[in-house]
Amino acid sequence: MVAEPYTRKVVRVPDVSNRSLEKARILLEDAGLGQLVVLFRESYEDHDTVLEQRPGRGQMVYEGSEVTLWVARRGYLEHLPALYRRSDAVGRNVVRDLCFLFEHMFGSVERTLERGERFYDPHECPPEFISWLAGWTAFVVDLDWPQSKQRALIKRAVDLYRIRGTKRALSLFLKLFTGYEPDIEENTWPFKGFRVESEARIGLDSVVLPPVNLAHCFVVTMPIKFKDVTPELVIRIHQIIQMEKPGHTHYYLRFHEEEGETELREFFAIGLRSGIGIGAEVVEGEEA
Repeated sequence: MVAEPYTRKVVRVPDVSNRSLEKARILLEDAGLGQLVVLFRESYEDHDTVLEQRPGRGQMVYEGSEVTLWVARRGYLEHLPALYRRSDAVGRNVVRDLCFLFEHMFGSVERTLERGERFYDPHECPPEFISWLAGWTAFVVDLDWPQSKQRALIKRAVDLYRIRGTKRALSLFLKLFTGYEPDIEENTWPFKGFRVESEARIGLDSVVLPPVNLAHCFVVTMPIKFKDVTPELVIRIHQIIQMEKPGHTHYYLRFHEEEGETELREFFAIGLRSGIGIGAEVVEGEEA
């Protein structure tokens, strides 16, 4: 079996002289020349301005070839006494070379400090800093949430605290993360329950569920049929409601169904005989 010859693409080297190092990186990467070697040269030009490049502009090279850039730096030498800045007869300075060596070693730290403000901007900070930045406002973000929405919510975290725990906030979060605008009914509950009184008259003075304070209850109806709902979406909805609702409230989640399709089934069924303790066991209702 004969191996097919591998053809390398030839590209033209762009001119990046007198540009900033960041812009030079972008131009070279767009041209297919991502392997860069950056060297420092003492100069009074603006910080990180490209002074020289090799290969030079216009040369044709293979895609992926290495490009060396010399950029302007005042160097750590300027912070030393004038005695250490002197060069020998041929222009060499050992102290300067050592300073450039340390500058290469700690260059990434210096770049980080120069743009330190971006770590405090939700739209610019690195992805690994999103949760850390959210912690500044005690705002909890779910790792499964899209990164763009995490950043947008952290940006508005302080404003969202003003409406947190309200119907408006819950509706906003559910719409953001599910794509559906819910219908939220306050001070209501879908079941009356079953309470056993002294006479235990079925349907008259007997309730299975404990008394419910309607002032602390609400029902969330999502405008989507249950058959079209995935388990992941149900879990996501419950997580959002748990995070945004007041701690003392109770909620009931249901999904939209067209009229006549289904009827609301009870959770419990009473035995055939109504005698207390005889045939009145509470059993699970049969599934449809």
